[in-house]
Amino acid sequence: MTLVTTLSAVTGLAAEKHRSRVDGPAARALAFFENDSASLDPRFLGRLRPAPLSPALRAQVLTSLPADGELSPTRTEGAQLAALEPIFRLHDRSGMIAIKVIDVDHAFVGLHARTVLLLSRDALALVTPEELQALAAHELGHEYLWNDYQAAMASKAHARIQELELVCDGIAVMSLAALGVDPAHLGGAVSKMTRYNERRGATASADAYVSLGERLSFIDAMVARLAP
Repeated sequence: MTLVTTLSAVTGLAAEKHRSRVDGPAARALAFFENDSASLDPRFLGRLRPAPLSPALRAQVLTSLPADGELSPTRTEGAQLAALEPIFRLHDRSGMIAIKVIDVDHAFVGLHARTVLLLSRDALALVTPEELQALAAHELGHEYLWNDYQAAMASKAHARIQELELVCDGIAVMSLAALGVDPAHLGGAVSKMTRYNERRGATASADAYVSLGERLSFIDAMVARLAP
């Protein structure tokens, strides 16, 4: 079974209804990888990877975080978080990214100041360890695009933000494939997170993303691009 077939099976009929030729932000995001002749070779990411923040800057970020809202991981959550180490190693960030479980009322995973991976308890309860790896790989993808993303946010360039979010999805697909993890887990993770937050009315950041169907189609296109 090919990766494309596997992805289609996991994302299901909802994804198939929206499956179409990528265009707009998705086409521009796909071109990011095509123009750079991306492959499963992790050296593609190595060429783009920014230098890490200095220990002093990382320490400054950590000390600036409020203590309120941070949770102590349970034993089950700790086992899930341990699964993230291969992702950190792949991106040359082992020992450089702190992990914080936070108390918010929706499913959230985000990279703060290139230093802290923030995860809500709801997100940890929702996804499998492999899906958590996929979400972390997406967040580490933001480091590669950090300045562009901040500029797009400052100018409220929604189409550009959507494009960059999809590039992060593409980096996540590459990361999982390089580790021998089925990239279908990314589609499963974003589907669970999106639908969960929609049910809770937590859609404040929805404009940063294309629709779920379009996002799954882009992930499908990235898997097809990397398939032998």
